[in-house]
Amino acid sequence: MRAVRDHKAFTLVEVVVILVVLSVLAAVAIPMAFRIFQVAAEDATREEMANLKNAMIGNPQKLQSSFRSDFGFLGDIGCMPAVLDRLLTAGGFLPYAFDPAKQAGAGWKGPYITGTPGEVFTTDQWGNNYTYTVPGGPCPLTADLTSNGPDIASTSDDITISLGASETTATVRGTVKDTAGVGLEGVPVEIYAPVNGVLTTTTATTDANGQYVFSSVPFGPRGVKARPRFVYSPGSVTVGPPGNRTVSFKMVNYSESTETIDRVKIDYTGGATWDQFSINGTRVDPATVNSTGQDINLTDTAISASPVARPAYRVFVDAPDAQLPDVTITGQGTSVAIDIRFSVSMTGIPITVTINPSGPFPISIVKFTP
Repeated sequence: MRAVRDHKAFTLVEVVVILVVLSVLAAVAIPMAFRIFQVAAEDATREEMANLKNAMIGNPQKLQSSFRSDFGFLGDIGCMPAVLDRLLTAGGFLPYAFDPAKQAGAGWKGPYITGTPGEVFTTDQWGNNYTYTVPGGPCPLTADLTSNGPDIASTSDDITISLGASETTATVRGTVKDTAGVGLEGVPVEIYAPVNGVLTTTTATTDANGQYVFSSVPFGPRGVKARPRFVYSPGSVTVGPPGNRTVSFKMVNYSESTETIDRVKIDYTGGATWDQFSINGTRVDPATVNSTGQDINLTDTAISASPVARPAYRVFVDAPDAQLPDVTITGQGTSVAIDIRFSVSMTGIPITVTINPSGPFPISIVKFTP
């Protein structure tokens, strides 16, 4: 006869204890597992948003020959994308093209990020669409990118990347000088940068110290060109007979086209008058007695262009306040001799001569003390 073993069962107390232990473990493990998932989702979302940011404005850590080489969509188009899909497809933008004469380019050079249009990169790790906002207008320069997190609502767990003006645009400054290191006033300076995918020229004029300023220039490789016209030849001023009343000086036409001198304004202190103005030995004034500050018509005098075109130079704008190297006006040009006869000796009297003062950009503003 087979013996029957006595299998001892769990008591009710033991079952209750086991259930309590399992409940405690579940109470700890499930939230912990959920939190681990949430942290992983947050980290992945932040990484994806950082990639979107780099696609929009470039990665400042990417360098080539010590210069930043990656400016993303902003660098090529000059604006932030109106929608995130523009990082993947061109939409209405033309392909990128570089202009060697301006040392700058514009146009779509993507894709700036990998993915499927309308999918993947436009949703966070919880499967919800990112909220992407830009200011109104055809060429926004700032943007906000937000993930509302797992609750799909605007709460404290939102993740936001704000792309402000300090990361997208610059104030560009520089100085134009003559060979003596003196700032040149009234010199037009051009900067070439994309605006909504089109290479655009913006012009500023140097102030009394030879300084120019451009504001809200989008980060990226840009072209800059000084367009001097008539530049005073440093140290060329002299006073001569009769009685040190004739002031003579030389200028150089650096313009890339023939320029015409047709007006002049001469400013100085004291009660002197002037009655003769000559260019290259030919009198061109109206044979009247003229006072300081008058805008006087002259006989039109054409001055041939500079024999050498002045090139643009390439700069990398990547900081909110971009100070460019000084531009020194040198090289070949057409020399112009000017003589002005005054009613008294002008020795030691500061004089300012403005050539063609009535136009938007005077040909030249010359300051010296004979």
